[in-house]
Amino acid sequence: MKRICYLFLAAAITIASSCSKSHKEIPVTGIEFKPDKMEIFIGQSLPVTVTTVPENATNTGELQVNTSKPDVATFENGKVTGVKAGTANLVATCGTVRKTASVKVYWTMTKGSLSYPIKKASGYKVYDSPGVIRYYEVDFTDGTEHFIMMLNHNDLGKKIDVSKPLASLDEFDTCFLCSVRNNNDNDITIYLSRDNDPVIRDEMWETLPITATGYFSLEQVTGKGYVANIDVSLSNGQKWKLYYEGPLSLENGGDY
Repeated sequence: MKRICYLFLAAAITIASSCSKSHKEIPVTGIEFKPDKMEIFIGQSLPVTVTTVPENATNTGELQVNTSKPDVATFENGKVTGVKAGTANLVATCGTVRKTASVKVYWTMTKGSLSYPIKKASGYKVYDSPGVIRYYEVDFTDGTEHFIMMLNHNDLGKKIDVSKPLASLDEFDTCFLCSVRNNNDNDITIYLSRDNDPVIRDEMWETLPITATGYFSLEQVTGKGYVANIDVSLSNGQKWKLYYEGPLSLENGGDY
C-alpha cells in the first residue's frame, strides 16, 4: 500500500514540475526593424517589419511601435507614412527592451504619374555688380531627376505664368523651367521672353509642338529659407508639380 502511495506522489510531482516548465516566462530580449533606415517623401507609405527575439518569447503582446514625431511620420498597420519634411524615429518597446529606426521625409516633386523625393536643392546666384543679384538658377533633384528653374531677382516671390510673355525681362534676358534626367534624356524646357509667347524645346533644341499652362515661383521667406512651387500642365498630358521649403545651397555664379 505504501509503495502505491509513493508512486502516486512521484507522479503528481512530475506532473506539477512539467506544468511549471510549460508556463515559464520567456521575455523579449531584442527587437529588429527591417528596414532600419528609411527615406520617403511626403505622402509615401513604406512597409516596415518589426520582429522580436527570441521567437518563443512569451511577452510579445507588449510590443508597441510609435513615431517620435507624428507630425513628420506616422506608423499604422505595419507602414510608415511621410507627413511633412523632416526627420523622426520609429520607436519600438516590449517590456524593458527599446529599439529605434530612423525615418527621413523629403519634400516631393512629381513628373507625370511618378513622384520623387527632393534630396538636394542647390544652384547659383549671378550678379550684375558686387552685391546686386541679377538672376537665380536653382536645381531640385533626387539625384537623377531634376527640375531646374532660372528667374530674375525682380521675379523672386512672384508667380511666373508659363503661358505668357514675361514683361519683367529685358530684351537680353531669359527665364526658364526645365525637366531633365542626369543623362539629358526626356529634357523638356519652357523658355520665356519679354515679347514672345513661351517656347518649349527638347534636349536637341528642337521646338516641341506643345504648350504649357500654370506657374512656378521661388520666394525667400523668413524662418523657412526659400519656398519653391511648380504647378504646370503640358498639352501632351504631362503634369509637373513641386513643393519645397528650406535652405538653398546657392553658390556665387559670377557676374552677368
